Amino acid sequence: MATTKIWPVHDSLKRLVDYAGNPEKTEYRDLQLALHYAGNSQKTACADEHFFYVSGVGCDPEAVYEQMTAVKQRFGKLHGNVAYHGYQSFKPEEVTPEQCHEIGVKLAKRLWGDRYQVLVATHLNK
Repeated sequence: MATTKIWPVHDSLKRLVDYAGNPEKTEYRDLQLALHYAGNSQKTACADEHFFYVSGVGCDPEAVYEQMTAVKQRFGKLHGNVAYHGYQSFKPEEVTPEQCHEIGVKLAKRLWGDRYQVLVATHLNK
């Protein structure tokens, strides 16, 4: 059973985005998983490629900081809460990294849909 928590961030959107998308926390190198995904071109091109579980809902994860900052400026939301940070946590072996990430993306879409920009980054307990 997953646990979840969400809290406001008041200091730095850049720090939050850098932490959430940290490749050392979101990378997965398991050969078995790589072979399982071999048929999915969105996941991999070869078995020894690295996997990063980072997705954007309403934003591009490659440019999330710039996009979120632009939206904040456009709507005059430059003070107070800069973002919200949340997590969901599973027991080891309860779900695969792909399942965990898929659950996170579905949760973000259900809670915030097309109303907010959301960066979903699945950390692999590194």
